[in-house]
Amino acid sequence: MGRPEPCVLYAHTFVHPHLDEYVDEVLFSEPVVITACEFLEQNASSICPAVKLMGATSPPSFALEVFIQCEGEARFRRLCLPCLYSQSSSNVLEVEAVVTNHLVVRGSYRSLSMVIYGNTAEDLGQFNIEVDLDNTLTDTVSGVEGKVEDLPPAFHPNTLTIKEIVSPLKILSQAVVMLDLPLELRKFLLLVFKSLDSQNLGEAVDTVISSLLSVTSICGTPCSPYNPIDPKQQGIDRLMSSGDADHALTEAGKELFDVYKRLQNQSGDQSGELSAESLFLESEAGIPTSKVLMDSLHQQFDFCNSTGDVGYPHLSQNKNTILWLSVTCLLCSARESCFHFVSYGGMKQLGYIFNHRMQNSTSLTLLLLGVIEQATRHSIGCEGFLGWWPREEESIPVGTSDGYNQLLKLLLENQRHDVASLATYVLHRLRFYEVTCRYECAVLSVLGGISTGGRVSNFNLDMLASAKAQLKKLLKLIKLSGPIDDPSPMAAASRSFILGDAGQLVYTTTSGLINLSNCGFLNWDIDSHLLSLLKERGFLPLSAALLSSSILRSETGHAMDLFLDVVSHIEAIIISLLFCRSGLGFLLHDPEISSTIIYALRGMEDVQKEDALSLRYASVLMSKGFFCRPMEVGMIVEVHMKAFKASNLAVPGQRVDARLCWFLVNFPEALKVLMTALHSGRELDPASLNTGVSPLDVAIFHSAADIFEVIVTDSTATSLTSWIDHAKELHMALHSSSPGSNKKDAPARLLEWIDAGVVYHRNGAIGLLRYAAVLASGGDVHMASNSVLASDMMDVDNVVGDSSSSSDGNVIDNLIGKRITEKDFPGIVLRDSSLAQLTTAFRILAFISDNSVVAAALYDEGAVMVVHAVMINCKVMLERSSNIYDYLVDEGAEGNSTSDLLLERNREKSLFDLLIPSLVLLINLLQKLQEAKEQHRNTKLMSALLQLHREVSPKLASCAAELSHTCPDFVLGFGAVCHLLASALACWPVYSWTPGLFHFLLDSLHATSLLALGPKETCSLLCLLNDLLPDESLWMWKNGIPMLSPLRAVAVGTLLGPEKEKQINWYLRPGNPEKLLAQLSQQLAKLGEVILHCAVSMSVVIQDILRVFMVRVACLNLDYASVLVKPIISWISHRLLEPSTLSDVDAYKVHQLLKFLAILLEHPIAKHPGVQYRNLPNSFTTEECCIFWSYLLRFCMVLPVGRELLACLAALKEMGSSADGQSALLSFVKHIQSSTIQDSESQINRESDASYGKVHAFEWKEHPPLLCCWTSLLRSIDSKNVPPVQVAVAIHTLTSGALGICMDRESLLCLKTFSEKFYSTHGNWRSAFQSLKAAQYF
Repeated sequence: MGRPEPCVLYAHTFVHPHLDEYVDEVLFSEPVVITACEFLEQNASSICPAVKLMGATSPPSFALEVFIQCEGEARFRRLCLPCLYSQSSSNVLEVEAVVTNHLVVRGSYRSLSMVIYGNTAEDLGQFNIEVDLDNTLTDTVSGVEGKVEDLPPAFHPNTLTIKEIVSPLKILSQAVVMLDLPLELRKFLLLVFKSLDSQNLGEAVDTVISSLLSVTSICGTPCSPYNPIDPKQQGIDRLMSSGDADHALTEAGKELFDVYKRLQNQSGDQSGELSAESLFLESEAGIPTSKVLMDSLHQQFDFCNSTGDVGYPHLSQNKNTILWLSVTCLLCSARESCFHFVSYGGMKQLGYIFNHRMQNSTSLTLLLLGVIEQATRHSIGCEGFLGWWPREEESIPVGTSDGYNQLLKLLLENQRHDVASLATYVLHRLRFYEVTCRYECAVLSVLGGISTGGRVSNFNLDMLASAKAQLKKLLKLIKLSGPIDDPSPMAAASRSFILGDAGQLVYTTTSGLINLSNCGFLNWDIDSHLLSLLKERGFLPLSAALLSSSILRSETGHAMDLFLDVVSHIEAIIISLLFCRSGLGFLLHDPEISSTIIYALRGMEDVQKEDALSLRYASVLMSKGFFCRPMEVGMIVEVHMKAFKASNLAVPGQRVDARLCWFLVNFPEALKVLMTALHSGRELDPASLNTGVSPLDVAIFHSAADIFEVIVTDSTATSLTSWIDHAKELHMALHSSSPGSNKKDAPARLLEWIDAGVVYHRNGAIGLLRYAAVLASGGDVHMASNSVLASDMMDVDNVVGDSSSSSDGNVIDNLIGKRITEKDFPGIVLRDSSLAQLTTAFRILAFISDNSVVAAALYDEGAVMVVHAVMINCKVMLERSSNIYDYLVDEGAEGNSTSDLLLERNREKSLFDLLIPSLVLLINLLQKLQEAKEQHRNTKLMSALLQLHREVSPKLASCAAELSHTCPDFVLGFGAVCHLLASALACWPVYSWTPGLFHFLLDSLHATSLLALGPKETCSLLCLLNDLLPDESLWMWKNGIPMLSPLRAVAVGTLLGPEKEKQINWYLRPGNPEKLLAQLSQQLAKLGEVILHCAVSMSVVIQDILRVFMVRVACLNLDYASVLVKPIISWISHRLLEPSTLSDVDAYKVHQLLKFLAILLEHPIAKHPGVQYRNLPNSFTTEECCIFWSYLLRFCMVLPVGRELLACLAALKEMGSSADGQSALLSFVKHIQSSTIQDSESQINRESDASYGKVHAFEWKEHPPLLCCWTSLLRSIDSKNVPPVQVAVAIHTLTSGALGICMDRESLLCLKTFSEKFYSTHGNWRSAFQSLKAAQYF
């Protein structure tokens, strides 16, 4: 009798919606002894064969803690030391045996697969009893995910309160606006005045003015108009650090002091020398205030009221002007002294100098603009310059501003770029301030009105509309805060000029192009002085009050629409502020206001984190007109503040949401901490891990690698810029931490991602392209498995060689070793490491290829061939990928379906991550080729792109149902790749390249081959045609937006940024869609047959794609749309006018086609302003009305009871209610009557009488249309398949329509006569006629 062997106590996977810190617990119904815990990595099985659970732990590495609570103890204690879960190490925790019934795990994970081993307490000392998962022991275990209320505070999740989140952050310090001039500056200005008052100043005046200008150039320099975010310079004052400014002021003061002493010695005034000595020892009480200094300046300079010369008599007019502008610039640098400047009429003085003292001097103009820029940093300066000051009321003065007009006039003249850009900057700031003030006035009026009256009056609605208009302008002004490029030819040439050897495109000369790429979001800081003006006008508190108004929230109708528009604009402004460092500092500057705005958006209640959108996705959604709930925007603000709080704490082990790590590129301070953490792991080799290295150090190292991995894998140029300079340093830190390792933990994966960056450093862009060629051709399979860098085994230095030795893509040809054709290069399956390496390589090449010189060099080197090879490889890999629904229907599949699905989607996402930059590079290369007036005659490349599209578009369509509001990243990848493929393929029709795209697509289609058109081909064809045509204004659809239209609108913008999206949509610029449609017009007949073939589909996605295509064509050319819909109309007409009854199949097809035509009419584009439309039945001829009657009566016979029949009856009622319609019906019935009398078998054919189409009188004698409809409706009353309300409405419509027909006496007599002739042989007509007659009495 021995101690029993441990058995499986519990096996389960805890799954959460997002990567975050979680606490999960396991409760046992009886005490157990835990001896070990095992954690299963993705798709891995347990060491115990009895465990059927397949691992699904994610991410691959994270810190983990395990706690237990023993019986009788009030607190939890650790079961083991904190550990680092990693796929590369043993994941079985051997623990000291302990009795417990409550186990808790805490860690930062998305999912955790855990197996607990041990025994029940009663089993101890008994014989060994084998227990597996089928035993009743598992029934005594319960797993609870999430809240664990009885954990001590130390074991609770690290959740910060709102106030803790918004506490001021060290790395977000805002530019402080000086309230008053500092003491040293006032001393300096006093010394300037004293020196200038001295007698016999002579040549010393030049020294005084020189010292003054040197101080002004540092302390009063206007800030750069727009400050691009340069991660290399973040954290450094862009002008001059305060220490340098103080040093310059001190040195200038000493120089001026020496001049002043010399002047006093020359004059023999010993007391003056003593006063000079005591000046620098004087306390603040003895130094004049800024008001006194302003008064001294005003007494000496009064340009507006003085007669003759002003200023110092011993100075020239020009020097006096320079002196006044320099001193004024310093005085306006502080809020208090700027107030005194405005109060003393300083703005009028500026206007006088502007008009009379400029003398066409660029230096004086810049100095004057510098004064205006300094003054307008403060609200008092803006109001003074705009002519608003003093304001007695809160309302904005009416009229124009002389100062604004003067600046505008200056800008319209032919100025140097520095003058024009500074003037533009000041005008932008003044306009910004004006809009902010108008918003303030509107909000105050709204809040005051509803608080007084308790309701929203018409005046309040007007003010709310004004607030909406000002918010829209404010958002536009914020987005316009970008750099102003010098338009001169020389500047444009310098931006595209590549220094050094353009053949190799070395790193040092091309890396700066990455930051110039438009692939990203807001890549410049918003001017902090603009944000300071926003703060002065109370933008955030006023917006929070508006958002929190219960009266506005409860409004309906027009007031609700206005309020929602205001909310949407406020959200968009807040989102735009989150994209940059200065904007975040503005939001977090005042913790109380920050928490107020979060509560106003998010509400006081806790919100589930899975409801939060990403910042980029929310930004693009709102820019496209979608509405984001305030709760969601509040969550975005909150989670970003949490991330920055963690960054501010500078704790590498602090987990940051993976969706937010990309934003750390704006905070180099945090990146430096991460680099330090990586360096701390340089000695963490496998041997040292077992010799006393702190587990905390290991956790910090891996956590830092995790965060860096998110930054490195981000798809924007901003993220790439942040780390590319450190690629070698990153490689050294990671390589030295685990030399020769083949682990798949975060450090190993990060090495693969930065591999291409190291190659770029060593061999430039051309070497990087050749490196990509080796990977694309499968060269990585020959590398050693323990190689850290693929380039180490490739010998890239030898691969690059001498560029002069080969040209025209021969190097790439030789590297691949095969021609890029479907026959010679069928494609290969790339390894995961190759996908990561190629993705980074193509991102670098795509970003720098925006430069025309780089694009030309890459094209000459054979870059198109490498992209072609990648397209073929990805197509092959996607073909092998199983359908995403297989796991739902294939019950016999082996393995864990959930884990397999996750692995498959991760691999597909990796493919799309590679395809997106590859296609961006291809588009750049093809467009540069067009600029060179050359054609890319490559049928095989077009074929590869189309084949790839056939693999991607069906996956996109199959994911349509998953397009929830949060929209997963992999679905965005599907949409982005389809959009980019369309952009690349558009080159052929827009540039008239051969072969023709549409000819290539549709020429092989014949009527007999339509049935062979598979789902992939159909979906690809229609998706591609949709992407090639402009948007149809998706908000105009009446009953729901097509499922895939929102995805197309946001996919590329979310992943690559709005500016890159505009570039990708080059083929939608004016003129290009017409070229596309002109080439497509030759294939309209075949397309019409395809549409007829597909319109009967039950698939909602296919129906959506079809209706979008038809409407987009109609937007461009209604005649072409008519050609496309003609086969449908002809087929319906042919089937409806056949003498025989419709078969079930034909009836179904007619129903589907009519349904398709009905959804087409849900878009109002049919009412095109360029076409004369006529209302039914007015303005139609009798012939046309007779044709309508023939179709309407036929539809009444064959349509089932439902929405379509109701629409038909409504049309019948409208036709019968008009004189023209009644007249046409009378004529129509007379023809039927005469035909019946003459010969019951005769028919009126289209050939004999074009007015009536083909009408079979005999069939109508057997089955009168209205009688058939009436009978069908009566039978449907008790049917469960049709809603009774719909039947009742149809009966009412039919009877009221019949009543309208019978209102005319002649028509009534005609109908009676006609019906009596039928009555002799058809008794059923009596009941129908009596019903119609009874309608007259309803």
